[in-house]
Amino acid sequence: MDETIRIIIIDDSEAMLVMINTMLNDLGYHNVTAFSSPIKALAELHQYPTRYDVVFTDLNMPDIDGMGLIRHLGEMHYKGGICIVSELDIRIIELAAEVARQQYVCLIGNISKPIKMDALQLVMDRLHQAEERKFLNYDQISKKELITYIVHRQVMPYYQPKLNPETNRVESLEVLARIVSPGQPDAILPGRFIPTAIRFDLMDLITMQLAEATADHMKELSHIFGDTVKISINLSPSQLSDLDIPNRLENLFQDRNIEKSRIVLEITEEYELKSSEQMESLNRLRIHGYGVSLDDFGTGFTNIQQLRSLPFTEVKIDRTLINHIHADQFSQVIVQSLVGITESFDVDLVAEGIEHFEDLDYLTKHHPGILLQGFLICRPKPIESLSSWYRNWLKGVGATVKSV
Repeated sequence: MDETIRIIIIDDSEAMLVMINTMLNDLGYHNVTAFSSPIKALAELHQYPTRYDVVFTDLNMPDIDGMGLIRHLGEMHYKGGICIVSELDIRIIELAAEVARQQYVCLIGNISKPIKMDALQLVMDRLHQAEERKFLNYDQISKKELITYIVHRQVMPYYQPKLNPETNRVESLEVLARIVSPGQPDAILPGRFIPTAIRFDLMDLITMQLAEATADHMKELSHIFGDTVKISINLSPSQLSDLDIPNRLENLFQDRNIEKSRIVLEITEEYELKSSEQMESLNRLRIHGYGVSLDDFGTGFTNIQQLRSLPFTEVKIDRTLINHIHADQFSQVIVQSLVGITESFDVDLVAEGIEHFEDLDYLTKHHPGILLQGFLICRPKPIESLSSWYRNWLKGVGATVKSV
């Protein structure tokens, strides 16, 4: 664990504060501050808004209850994670999560009382998984190096399948960026170059290079997975602000005679979709016939009500909600609510980050209509490795996993 993680616990029970503090210490987290008064806790957070990474709070407290605390944290633009420590009705969990999203704060879970160590560990794991998305622990390449790789067309697509558990077949593939250079024994992972690309405004060049390479691969991908397989390409909300993005993609795929219905643009949920340019681009992509996917649902700002109004054709549930879903009521409630909405709007639902057999078993039994994506099924692969993987999967590896 990260020894720098700083935690606040808020509960009007001194005994509960001592218990949670002790359990966090046992898990290796020692930078813990406890408050029996929510008013004093808020004063601390107001004074040091970026000091604390996660807040554990009770709901039923005097002066300010847990929901009021969440509202105050939203007003101060708190960027850390929030965990509710309380025995909750399922409907309360769902509503609390929705209120948190409307306040633009990140509710990472709830822990029922009496608290168990594995439940506490699960919440902290979820916090670390969310932090990994920021690529803070990668040795990042320089602007000059990245431009050299782009000029030499060494930004290449790797593909990760999205599997239909009912048919055991691949329905879609996500395009993931890798840098493949003759001087490097292994592909360079996104964590080393995406922050550089964002910082120096190079994401459009990377996206178009990936899209062009993917267009060149479409014939072979269709041969491996069938003529209806879809391809997902990532776009950031900031790229949607460029009104020319839909036109450039249109020209590329039209020139290659690729059906636009087979192309899905995955929009990451890290930042709020709110500008008129973003909305216009989103709508234009759908008007042109592309699929549009909301990626990483559960980590950003799109609340469930927005899913009813924005023209998404797919929603991807972030791995922080999928990891250990078999044992986590919070995740189960959020996913169940999503299933109801996406089914009523004929929107595909994808669970990303499948890494454990227990989670695979839970999802296939309770939500067989959700597409599955993750290392347990297939790691991202270059196109040269996809055919042999899929043959082996259909021969029996997939059937073995499916039967677990």
